[in-house]
Amino acid sequence: MNNIEQADDFTVEVDSILESIVPEFLGNRKKDCELIRQLLDKDDFHEIRTLGHRMKGAGGSYGFDLISEIGEIVENAALKADHETIRAEIQRLADYLERVSVVYV
Repeated sequence: MNNIEQADDFTVEVDSILESIVPEFLGNRKKDCELIRQLLDKDDFHEIRTLGHRMKGAGGSYGFDLISEIGEIVENAALKADHETIRAEIQRLADYLERVSVVYV
């Protein structure tokens, strides 16, 4: 599993054994983006922290290190009730999810 980041493209190499579950994993991260935005409007930092923690743990397991990185930032920002950082990172995640390209190896 390897991340190859370029200016306008994100290509992630993922073990072919995960091919059947990666699309659902990425789809769920898109849902997380919307859910976190809704939770942020309600100041539900406990649930945002929980979702960030889950992303942090799951991203690397699937070969998506950037998802883990963003999850960790969101988790820590939720502990500080940092709206601005959470919004920025969730936008970064949404952008990444729109551009990521998966190559199964």
